[in-house]
Amino acid sequence: MTGEYEKALRYILDNSQELIIGFDSLGCIGYVNDRTYEITGYSQGELRGVYIGELYKDVFQIADNRVKLVEGYRKEEQIDTFLYRKNKTCFPVGLKVIPYEYRGNPYYFCAAVNKTRYMLSLRKLEEATEQLKDSMKERDSFVANVTHELRTPINGIKGHTEILLESEEDSQKCNYLKMILDCCNTMEGIINNILDFSKLEAGKFQIEEKPFSFHEFMEKVEKLFHTLAIRKGLHFTMNVAPDIPDKLLGDELRLTQILNNLISNAVKFTSQGHVGIEVVKNMQVGNEIELFFMVVDTGIGLTPEDKEKLFRSFSQVDASITRKYGGTGLGLAITKQLVQMMGGSIRAEGERGKGSNFSFTVRLKTEESEPLKEAVDEMANWRTGKIVENIAKERDLMYEFGSELNEQEVRNNFEKLNLSIDMGNWYKAEIFEGAIKQLLQGASRELQREVLRLGMAVRKADYEKTREAETSITVLLEEELKKAKTK
Repeated sequence: MTGEYEKALRYILDNSQELIIGFDSLGCIGYVNDRTYEITGYSQGELRGVYIGELYKDVFQIADNRVKLVEGYRKEEQIDTFLYRKNKTCFPVGLKVIPYEYRGNPYYFCAAVNKTRYMLSLRKLEEATEQLKDSMKERDSFVANVTHELRTPINGIKGHTEILLESEEDSQKCNYLKMILDCCNTMEGIINNILDFSKLEAGKFQIEEKPFSFHEFMEKVEKLFHTLAIRKGLHFTMNVAPDIPDKLLGDELRLTQILNNLISNAVKFTSQGHVGIEVVKNMQVGNEIELFFMVVDTGIGLTPEDKEKLFRSFSQVDASITRKYGGTGLGLAITKQLVQMMGGSIRAEGERGKGSNFSFTVRLKTEESEPLKEAVDEMANWRTGKIVENIAKERDLMYEFGSELNEQEVRNNFEKLNLSIDMGNWYKAEIFEGAIKQLLQGASRELQREVLRLGMAVRKADYEKTREAETSITVLLEEELKKAKTK
């Protein structure tokens, strides 16, 4: 039985893909499997009695009249070395030395795996990585050059347009010139997003840590977006918790960029209603502080499917949004990466047609260390809940057809629409038409058809058909409001 077992074991070893060599305590080879003979070029039996160091140079040594591993290899489970062929050439292997007792005497087995293909694949991978790095450098250089070249003509257009605006008295021409400036600003934003995204992808974006006044910073944000919201006929509110320290250390520029992206989107995607900003302190440990920002609006809202696409590069919730509102889909992707680089996280919530809520956290530092404050501020949570509650109430009023707020909002937007048409500003007229459409979502089919006619007329800049649709909507609206009030 023992003879059959040894025969089966030898058969397995001879047909193994590993290169197996057995040798005694003096390093004399006693067993070599067929695979090793095949690879090294020796004939059967030729290696018997040969010193193992002839095949694995610099791995073994004779000390105290016995074979041992060289000092540097004694603690390694697998040794990366080379196996030498009969013609003195060599190839890379992963070697493992296994001690074994044979007939009462110490014996050893070398089991090696040929790593030639692995090393070749590794070399190709390294070459491909270097090529990728080179191509990324070329891309970054190309993007930087292109954005620089694009900025030059845009700045030229803006400069000449501003000069013309100063001397132009015709209101219609002034509107056209302002539209050119708006387009230039939009293009600048797109260029900056592409450049920032390229830097983020290349790992060249750095977050700086400089002292700044947080409350002055928030005042600047409020002034900028309050004006922007008022121009669009929106309510704008900001609430900053008073317990937030004024003197902070962080990247003011990147924090500005994050808020600009989120608030600009809130204003852009809200035709009527409210945009609100809330800032509270989540916690403070030593001189490190975590702030919680929330941007809430009553705009077009989100669906659960939309949330999955929001923070992807070059992605928006659907193609119609890109056509109507513009953009590259990079803003939120950049925002997410900036938030993460500042030690925070970002999330989005909302309901389709009933606004959205974007919130994020960032970690900054105070100039002086304060006592441990790990607990979340209950008053801050109460304030956060209040702003959401108030805006939710406003949304409910806004979308309840037949309410006084709804009726007044419709009339206000009609006045703005008529003023825009009279001034020939069809770009603005389309914004107010969109607000009217959203306000009358719960109206009858007949009224909704007239709203659709109004939208088509505005998009075609057809003055007469726009007026006809307005008249029909006004009549039908009066009738529906009377019915709503008698119920």
